[in-house]
Amino acid sequence: MIAVISDSHIPGRAAGIPEEFVKTLKESDIIVHCGDFETEEIYQKLRQYGKVIAVKGNCERFDLPKYEKFEEDDLEFGVTHGTGINPRGHRPTLANIADQMDVQVLLHGHTHQQEAVKEEGKILLNPGSCTGVGGGSSVPGNPKMMIVETGLELEVCMIELENGEFNIDTKEFQIKN
Repeated sequence: MIAVISDSHIPGRAAGIPEEFVKTLKESDIIVHCGDFETEEIYQKLRQYGKVIAVKGNCERFDLPKYEKFEEDDLEFGVTHGTGINPRGHRPTLANIADQMDVQVLLHGHTHQQEAVKEEGKILLNPGSCTGVGGGSSVPGNPKMMIVETGLELEVCMIELENGEFNIDTKEFQIKN
């Protein structure tokens, strides 16, 4: 299980990642953070929960790579924050980044808005803000994250935390013939 979060903005805009999400992060095989931690403290805290793959957002105050790649069940994943894409979250540009990285799935953030779409043959996944903060072109909302399961299909559980309860929307993408 891959747990995907982004845009935590701690401590600048939020106090912490919701405990309901922390439990899920601790149970995952891989934790992916798509940028905008703000400080290294949250990054180091996540590393205590398990394997973390993280990239630099536009609000980081410490060094991280701009892009990362990893493989899970013969499926290539890329990770980027999405800084510098205009307009924010522009799908064709994100698909082009996935193509340049030679990955089938691109995990990204920056917009604070959750989505799971296929664009130009690439699967683009944005978990939204794990703390629900606003920023840029987004307004504050409920905290959001994703759980990604690999197999014959890519199963994406888009999770929104509302009044302490999970609202889950699941999407499946065909990845193997």
